[in-house]
Amino acid sequence: MKSIKIVIVAFVLALVSVSCSKSSDSPAAAPVPATIEGAWVGKFGTDNSKPSVYYSLNFKAGGILEEITQSGEVKGKGTWKLDNNIIYGSYNYVAPPNNKYSIIGAFDSKKGQILGNWGYGSSSTNGGLWEMTK
Repeated sequence: MKSIKIVIVAFVLALVSVSCSKSSDSPAAAPVPATIEGAWVGKFGTDNSKPSVYYSLNFKAGGILEEITQSGEVKGKGTWKLDNNIIYGSYNYVAPPNNKYSIIGAFDSKKGQILGNWGYGSSSTNGGLWEMTK
């Protein structure tokens, strides 16, 4: 099980390195890249299951992270940072039981998409997969 999670993290990192390579296409008007800041909506899955459960994160200026419910309420609060198109974050639920979660994901600004892993506590890989678009 642990080796599968390592493979998934390696895949996410490989995806980022491929998405960062320059192409030799003729110059054209480049699309305005999406920023990480703002509300993102997608799904998460547990263990190796395909993401299918509603999941939304709000990446706010200053490194503030919020998990948002479908009704728009803040469910969790924490921090995030972006380093070479890899997003790292952690947050705690606002209401009891105050569970802590950690995330890691590959941010593709051209597609406006994040693919990643989430976990319990300080581990960002022992929970499952998640995906979001802006």
